[in-house]
Amino acid sequence: MTITAKFKKDLNTLRSAANGEILLDVKNPKLFKKVRRYYENTGVVFSGDPLDDYDILIEQISVDLEAVEA
Repeated sequence: MTITAKFKKDLNTLRSAANGEILLDVKNPKLFKKVRRYYENTGVVFSGDPLDDYDILIEQISVDLEAVEA
C-alpha cells in the first residue's frame, strides 16, 4: 500500500510537512507517529536520534509524494 492510499485524507498535511511549511511532529503528532510506523514497517531504518529521524521521515515522504505526482 502506498503512502497516498494509506493516508489519503492527510495528503495536504503531508505535502505541507514535505515542503517545510509545518513541522509534522508538532502540528499533528498522532499522524507523525502513524506515518513513522508505516515507514518502519516498510523497512526504513531510523537512527534513534529524533532530529535525524525526522529528517529521514520527511525525506521519505517527499520522495514518495514526488513519485506519485510525477
